Parts: sequence; C-alpha cells; structure tokens
Amino acid sequence: MKKVLFELALLIGYALVTFTVYADTPPKYSVREWHISAVVNPDGSMNVEEYITYDVPRSHEGPVVRHIDIAHSSSMENLEVFSVIPTDTEDSDQPELAPYEFVDEPDQNMSKVYTTKPGDSPEEVQEVLMYLPADGGKHTVVLKYRLNDLVSLYRDTAVLYWNPVIKGYDLGVRNMDMRIALPQGTKPDGVKPFVYGALEGSCEVLEDGAAGITAKKLGSKEFMEVTLVFPKDGVVQGRKLIDNDGLGRILEEQRLKMEEMELLRHQKEQERKLRLAAIAGAVAGIVGIGVCVWVWMRKRRSRLPGVFSGLEREVHADKPDLRHGVVPKQRAETFETPTAEQQKEMPAVDLPADYYTPAELSVLLHGRKITPRDMVATLIDLAVRRYLDVEASGDKCYVLSLRDFEPTSLKPHEEYLLNWFFKDIGDGEKVSTQAILQVASGIGFNNQFYNRFIIWKKLVLRQAARWRFNKRVTPFKLYRRTPFGQQHYKAWIKFKRALKQLSSRGDTLSPADWERFFAYAFSLGIARQIVKGLKKAYPDGLSCDGDLVVFGRDNFVAIDHWFDLTKRFDLIWYRLFRSIRQSAVQPLGVGQNKKKSV
Repeated sequence: MKKVLFELALLIGYALVTFTVYADTPPKYSVREWHISAVVNPDGSMNVEEYITYDVPRSHEGPVVRHIDIAHSSSMENLEVFSVIPTDTEDSDQPELAPYEFVDEPDQNMSKVYTTKPGDSPEEVQEVLMYLPADGGKHTVVLKYRLNDLVSLYRDTAVLYWNPVIKGYDLGVRNMDMRIALPQGTKPDGVKPFVYGALEGSCEVLEDGAAGITAKKLGSKEFMEVTLVFPKDGVVQGRKLIDNDGLGRILEEQRLKMEEMELLRHQKEQERKLRLAAIAGAVAGIVGIGVCVWVWMRKRRSRLPGVFSGLEREVHADKPDLRHGVVPKQRAETFETPTAEQQKEMPAVDLPADYYTPAELSVLLHGRKITPRDMVATLIDLAVRRYLDVEASGDKCYVLSLRDFEPTSLKPHEEYLLNWFFKDIGDGEKVSTQAILQVASGIGFNNQFYNRFIIWKKLVLRQAARWRFNKRVTPFKLYRRTPFGQQHYKAWIKFKRALKQLSSRGDTLSPADWERFFAYAFSLGIARQIVKGLKKAYPDGLSCDGDLVVFGRDNFVAIDHWFDLTKRFDLIWYRLFRSIRQSAVQPLGVGQNKKKSV
C-alpha cells in the first residue's frame, strides 16, 4: 500500500509540473527598464531619446540589438549611442554619459562600440548592434535619433504610427514607459493615444497634453504598437499629406484592436484561474487520498471482511437484467423526391435578398454557428461585387488583389477581413490564398487565427442583429425566428431547393448568374453541387467567359481550391477549438501598417 501511495503522489506531482512549467526558454538577455522620451516636431519628424537597462548574463556573447521601427518614416538620422556612467549619488537629474564609438566592422573582443545594419525587412527595421562590456550584469545605454516624416496628415487629423517593441524578436521587457510630446499649439482635447499588442499596456493623455504609454511587463512573444491621433494644427510643416479623411476609419480600427486585446486578457485570466484550480485540485487530491488510505489502513483489520462481503452484495443487487432490455430504434428521416412534372416547371430563380452578405445569411440559417467557410464565402462575394480581383496561380491557389473602392461602402466584418488578410498577411494590395493558409496553420499563429476569427464572428453577429432575424426567449438563452426571419428563412430554403435541381443541368442558367449565386451557395451548403454541374456543362471551362471574376476562363481551372481552402480552415478551427484552453495565450501579431489603407 505504501508503494501505491508513493506512485500516486508521483503521478499527481507530475501533473502539477505539467500545469505550472510551460514557459519557453528565456532569451539570452532582457530589458529591466526602458524609458522613452519622444518629441514630435512641426515638420512631422520625431526626436527620440531612449534609456534602456539590459540584464545580460555572463555567458552572453556578441552584441545586444535594438530593432528600431522605421516603416512609417522616410529615414532615420542623427543616431548616437551612450553608456551611463554610474555615480555614487542620485542627486543629479541628468546622468553623466559616455559616447559609444561607431565602427563599420566590430569584432567580439570590442566593447563600448556600436554599428548599424538593415533588419530582415530593410524598409521597416533598422538594427543597432551595441557591444557592451563583457562582464555581464546590468548595463544602461542611451540612444538618440530622429525619425523623419513620421506623422501622416489627413484632411481631418494627424496620426503617428510607431512600434517601439517590434513583433518577432523574443525580447522580454519590464517597466517600460514612453512619453510623446506634441508640437506647441496642439489642442490636448483632440489627443487620442492607443497601445496594442501588450497585455499589460495602458495609455493616457497627460496634463500637459503629451501622450503617456506604460507597460509593466511584456512577454517575449508580445510587442507594442503605438498609434497617436491628434489635431494637425501643430504640424504646420508636415510633408506626408493624404488627401482624404482618416479619423473615422482610424478610430474604428483602434476600437476593434482594443476589443481584440480585451478578449486576450480575458482568455489569459481564464487560463490563470484554470491552472490555479488544477493545482488546488491536485493538492486536495493528494490530501484526500492520504486521509482515505490512513483511515482504511487503520480499520482494515476489523472491517475488511465486512466491506468485501457488502461490496459483493451490492454488485449482485445492482447488476442489470438484460434479458428483457429493448433498445429503441430511431426512425430515419425521409425526403420527398420532386416529381417529373415539378422538375419541368422549374421557376426562374433569383436571390431572395442581396442586401445582406453570405455571412449574415449563415446567421439566419444556422443561428450563432459561424464557421470559417463563411470567411471564404465573404471573399468570393467581395470578388463578385468587384472589390477584389482573382487570378489563378496554377491550379492550387489564387492571388487576390484589392481594387480601388470607398472604404465606407463595406460592412464592418468585410472591412475587418480585408484588413486582416491584405494588410497583416499580404503587402497591402495583394495576398495569395496559399499565404493565408500558411499563416493560419503556422507554428505560433494558431491562437492568432482563433482570436482573429472570434473578433470577425462578433462583427458578423453584430451586423446580422440589425435585421432582427431572431429574438431571444427570456429568461433562457434560446432564440427563435421573428416573422421577418421566418419569411426570409422559407424563401432561402425554397431558393436552395431550386438551385439543387438546376445544378444537375449547369447550362440552364448563365455563368454570370451562377457566379452571383456562388458565395451564397457556400452558406446554403450546395456550392459543390453547383460546381459539379458547371464542370459537366462546361468540361473545358472555356465557355465560362465574359465579365466574370470567379468563373472566368482562367480562374475556373482552380475552382476546387475554394473548397480546399474551406476544408483546411475548418480543420484548423476544429483543432484550435479542442486545444485552445490548453494552449498558452499569446498576443496577436499584427503586421506593419501599410501605407495603403483598406
């Protein structure tokens, strides 16, 4: 019995370790403190002064690297690097600085020198490599530089995008604060700072009108993206002019990002509670097992025979009599097959309603069960409505290109999907479906896909709620269709049956009509039948010509890729749905904001 108890304790101890030890290998060095003081100039440039205190282990070799975001500036200049000379007293507000020497080709034996080189994306990142003294420990360095043309001037506002901590470099940071002073004459009432990517990040407008950004801690997988919206009165000499209004779109983007971060924080808190509950349960289990075994061993001599005889009686008493058991059979549903006369009298068909999107149609048909296939249907619908161009790349993927359009013509869930795929995965103008799949299924991006999809789903549900398809049955969390929803539901089911009958003869409708119905067919679940009928009617695809996007001559050869995209999205979603509570929550990665806005 002692051996059994010992093995149980080992098993529960292993479970405790599993729940508590999950952190990645820490980086070779980290940041203990980071203070940034920035001043925006009237010409739209920004002077930056950084005090960074590194914790460097003795085993570290090579430089420490500061990755500076230059994506939204025209150039970086006036770079200087200093070390802070330690003093015995802390009376002086300004510490004494010793300059680092710039060298073109440093070697590992040098110290107090620095050099620069372009980052992995030369147009977006500038690397500053600093060779600290080789004794390890705490070292504070000071960087001073200027970012030119950082501020964008719209007709109705000025905006500054800057990422002080760039995604993807696995740098742990503690005690970070940043202060951005605006040009003289800027009205404090219109200043709106935003911070994204840091779970513990916060921002505020200070009394003097400057923007204050703080983060107590940034994990190695986190980053910090700062957006500052302010009146453009003070930037009188700015050169980066954008001839349209941007305030509304920018505020909407930031609102969605704040919702995204709230979702991450909530999941992080739920994970923390789950781990604590698991630890508490394991400890309680050890204590409970110990008490039970102690009581059992103490009384085993006097009660052991009675216990076993009682158990034997209970087993015989509880044994079910299966001789008279009957397993009821479920009756299979039957479906009526249309008569030949009904098939001959097939009426002309058209969309019951084209003023809501395929994703909103899914809410009508399936309630709140939005799936990744609705994202594919949304992409197809945007292409059919000429917001996107589609070009087949071989027979296994598509390249999607943005057309020029007015952003206000899109619904929020459509705009969010385009921003996600084109700005964060593509180059702002083009993206391939293969690249989307690689990012969605890549290591480290699973939680990003999950959380981005949850945000998109909320936008779809919010948009569909305006149609009042369903109403809630109080006090239960049940929904039933309204008269409006019931009317539209019946119309779409009738439309679905008509398309299913017509799909057996693909040439009964023009390819243009089939293309117009195709996105909605995804939500109706009959898209494959339509494609099967079209392939039968147009075996070479050459007849599917004209002003078509999805069913065009060159694109029809890869038409099955839409189904492959749906299938792989669903597979990714299914795996994530099962494992999301066990996986560590990481901040979403947002790519660099492109100069072209969606």
